[in-house]
Amino acid sequence: MAQCFLLNLPSWIQALAAVSIVYLTVRTLLVLRDYAADTKRIARAGVTQIENSQMPFLALAMSYNLQGLAAGWVIANQGSGPAINVKFSHIQSGSGVLSIPPIAAKEASEVYPAVGNAATAHEAIQIDYESLSGSKYLTVIRWEGAMMQTQFQGPANR
Repeated sequence: MAQCFLLNLPSWIQALAAVSIVYLTVRTLLVLRDYAADTKRIARAGVTQIENSQMPFLALAMSYNLQGLAAGWVIANQGSGPAINVKFSHIQSGSGVLSIPPIAAKEASEVYPAVGNAATAHEAIQIDYESLSGSKYLTVIRWEGAMMQTQFQGPANR
């Protein structure tokens, strides 16, 4: 019996080697799958980080003249990227949508009479806009008494 085992020893070694290779191949594939998932997560985080670094943020602000006196309302881009396809609308009155030219980062757009009137009357205002990558953003401005409340919604919140 022992002689039979010794005669077939090369076959046993070959079979054990084949099983070991299959096991190692499966383990390698599992590790590579995890690496691929991590790489995908890193790529998504990179895109999000780039988007956040170039994100526009529009807000209603008061402009001041050289003497330091209030000159009126402006829509200011306080973000680090340009805002395109800017649309302004009154929430309460439901009046029409007003298109506003693109606003560069750290710049302000002169306010049209409709925007200034809404701000002065303390009406709720909605500003829809996009970044260069096409992500959509929304700024909602409401007044609680004399206090202006600004709510920002980025692409993840919409």
